[in-house]
Amino acid sequence: MAKHGFPKRRQPFYRWLLTLLAVWAATGYASDWPIIDITDLSIAPVRAPAEFLARAEPATFDEVRRQDFAPLRPRDINQGISDGHYWIKARLVNDSTQPRTWFIHNETSYIDNLVVYARDNDQSDFSHTHLSDRQPFHQRPVDYRNLTYRHTTPARGHTDVYLNVYFDQADSISLNFMLADEDAFHQRVREENLFYGAYYGILGLLVLLALIVYCLLRQSSALYYALFLFSTGMLWLLLNGFGFQYLWPNSVALHNEGFHIAFLLFAIAGLQFSKSFLKTERHFPRTHRAFTVLQCIALAGIGLRLLGNYGIVLHLAFGMLALLAVAIPAISWMAWRRGLQYARWYLFAWLIYSISLLVAITSAYLGWFTWGMASLNYLQIGSLLEALCLTVAMTERLMSLETDRRDAIALAHQDPLTGLGNRRLLQKHYESMRTRFAQEGIPVFLIMIDLDYFKQVNDTYGHEAGDNVLQEMAKLLRQHSRSDDVCIRYGGEEFAMLLRANTLADAEHIAERVREQFADNATHFQGQIIHHTLSAGITEVLSDQETLSVRDMMARADAALYQGKTTGRNRTVIYRAEDPSSLESGDGGDARQKKC
Repeated sequence: MAKHGFPKRRQPFYRWLLTLLAVWAATGYASDWPIIDITDLSIAPVRAPAEFLARAEPATFDEVRRQDFAPLRPRDINQGISDGHYWIKARLVNDSTQPRTWFIHNETSYIDNLVVYARDNDQSDFSHTHLSDRQPFHQRPVDYRNLTYRHTTPARGHTDVYLNVYFDQADSISLNFMLADEDAFHQRVREENLFYGAYYGILGLLVLLALIVYCLLRQSSALYYALFLFSTGMLWLLLNGFGFQYLWPNSVALHNEGFHIAFLLFAIAGLQFSKSFLKTERHFPRTHRAFTVLQCIALAGIGLRLLGNYGIVLHLAFGMLALLAVAIPAISWMAWRRGLQYARWYLFAWLIYSISLLVAITSAYLGWFTWGMASLNYLQIGSLLEALCLTVAMTERLMSLETDRRDAIALAHQDPLTGLGNRRLLQKHYESMRTRFAQEGIPVFLIMIDLDYFKQVNDTYGHEAGDNVLQEMAKLLRQHSRSDDVCIRYGGEEFAMLLRANTLADAEHIAERVREQFADNATHFQGQIIHHTLSAGITEVLSDQETLSVRDMMARADAALYQGKTTGRNRTVIYRAEDPSSLESGDGGDARQKKC
């Protein structure tokens, strides 16, 4: 052996080895691999030291291996709208004594192609696996909603991996890949299924409730709300990949071409629901027409997509969603300012969704943010919060409609001068009291009232004074009625009170108090004192002995009233059912007299 250097007999071998290493380094194969330790791997995003390469044009695997890669930083994750080819490489090192099975997948379900090159322990050749959503779902090696590659790294070994991801046509591309060991991957799948199952379950329940409301109330806004929720569900079934996994696994075209159609259908449904809910045709006619034009543009976009156009529809879909996120909150705010109180929940719902929608669109379209397409997760949560808030808005709107309906009914049953009810209200309360009488057995009586010489009041003091007298009469009736009694202006100067009382004497006592107070309290009008009296007729309507119809009770009370009018006025007369020709009357506290 020489004093310095290698043994002379081995020098040719080392020279050969050094020459081989020099050639390997010169060709780029001796570059250091970015190492990711998977010994204790659970689940983690693929980031530096992993490296990436962006190419505008496709390249062969050998060409790519010779090129310089850069560390994959968070700022490199979002690449925006692109039809380029992106490569990621890393060496996964397993220092444990057991083989490690791991899974790697992109965060989105709409990646067209994922090509994986892998080799274990510096084997000479790389295996080649091409995963594509342009194939039926059952052809995927891993039953998962996103394209997923599975591999096992040997014990005390390593696996060199190249990932090539690209679209057949330009779309929003993310380089956010997740790396997980087998247990963590399956645990993640279970958690996702639980979350998404709850999401679609709640959304489906809200659709069902909206359809039930529509069937019961025939409110078009409820139907449009159901269609909007359904379009939301379809959009997310496509984005999440569950539609392709479970509902249409053999429909490659629907999974790949349906995204932008779903976006446009969502925009159409959202605009239609807003038009109906906010009554834009009545309150905002220009906005209503603008929304209709946008819907027509979206329909045209769907037609173009079905005819095979891709680029225009891609940008149209993103633009339509952005317009939706701005226009609907704006018109909701205007509606609220105009007094549509239920619009406040609509505004709140769309603000939640619009903010997350604009962030997701910006992230997908421009690639400004560093979090990949995680904004889609927040957008989906926002869509659920929006749906719940919209349900509250729908409930408030239905309550508002019910209030308006009751107010309309009240106005239809109300005399505009006195504020008392009218004949229709008498009919309604008669039916209600008949039901209560059957349940409780408390008798019901009708008091008919007519103001004495009222024509003279109008002739002497004027019709305005007469109206004032009628209003004073109405106040007096309200003072002597209870919550379950009904007082109406029957017409002209005639009034009626339908009331429950234990005995006929109780009903007569109420009528007498009204008569006496009306006679004792003159009406003061514009410096004039107007004295007045009234006559009243009473009949028993519902009792153990009587069950009168509305027509019969009015006839009998009117007969008693007429008797009071013809026997001197300013008196109360009771109709006696046992003898239709016999009536009793009382006047100002005098003893009652039987009149034939």
